[in-house]
Amino acid sequence: MVSRGETPTRKCTVCGLFTTDLTKFVKDKGSRYGVRNLCLPCAQTRNNLQPKMKDWKTDHQTKKRYGVDSETYKRLMATSPCCEICGKVEELCYDHCHDTMKFRGVLCRGCNRSLGQLGDNIEGIQKVLDYLKKAENETH
Repeated sequence: MVSRGETPTRKCTVCGLFTTDLTKFVKDKGSRYGVRNLCLPCAQTRNNLQPKMKDWKTDHQTKKRYGVDSETYKRLMATSPCCEICGKVEELCYDHCHDTMKFRGVLCRGCNRSLGQLGDNIEGIQKVLDYLKKAENETH
């Protein structure tokens, strides 16, 4: 939190960049002023030099989000080259049951979101089908 009259500043611990322009630093809600003491160029360099860190993050995130390690995640994502609903090949997602965490298939971001919006269950999908059938019968 910034005190009245205090100008928020940050100094990069790697290159020494010192500025009041906080947009030049890595965002972090838990840090003072909402940014870390690491500028964006230094963070990018660090990420490029530490490819194992990226693998660790992937493994950590897949375990946290889906309950599987990164190798299992990659193997399951490789089961389909496209969305299993609409066939798109862009922005593919790991679709899973939120109750059991069991993998269901590979979906594009749009289909995955739509499924979630419909309740992520057969009953929600059935209500949409019933609605569309009713509307179709009324227009013909």
